[in-house]
Amino acid sequence: MIDMLVRLHGAAERRLAAYPHIGLLILRLTVAGHMLWAAQLHVFSWTRFVGFSNFLGTLNFPWPTFFAFLAIGSLVVCGIAFVLGAYTRLAAAVMVIYFVVAAVVDASQPYPAAYAALASLAAVFCLMFAGAGRWSIDRHWRAVDNSLFG
Repeated sequence: MIDMLVRLHGAAERRLAAYPHIGLLILRLTVAGHMLWAAQLHVFSWTRFVGFSNFLGTLNFPWPTFFAFLAIGSLVVCGIAFVLGAYTRLAAAVMVIYFVVAAVVDASQPYPAAYAALASLAAVFCLMFAGAGRWSIDRHWRAVDNSLFG
C-alpha cells in the first residue's frame, strides 16, 4: 500500500511539476476577480463609497476620503494588472500593503471573518515572489529585455 502511494505521488509530481504556469494563472485570475468584484461595489455606488470612507474615518485614518479613493483605485489597477500579468510583482507588492491593512482591521473579528483578508494576503505574497508565470505580459517583456540586453 505504501509503495503504491509513493509511486502515485511520484507520478503526480512528474506530471504536475511541468505546469506551474497553470497554477499561477489560476491564482492571478482568482485574486483579480475578487479584487475587481470588491472594487466595483464602491465604484458604481456613491453611497457604498461614502460608507467605506466613513468606515475609514472611524478607524482614525487621516484623510479617509483620499484613502478610500486610493484603496479602491489600487484594487482596480492591480486587479487589471493581475488579469493581464503585467507589472505583476509591483502590483502584488502594492496589494500586500492593502491586505496587511485589511488583515489588521479584520483581526478584531473571529477567525472565519478574517479569512478573506488572510487568504488574499497569502495569494499576493505568492504572486510577488513567484511572478505572473508563462501566460503573462511580464514574460514577454522579460524576453524582450533578455534579447536586447543579453
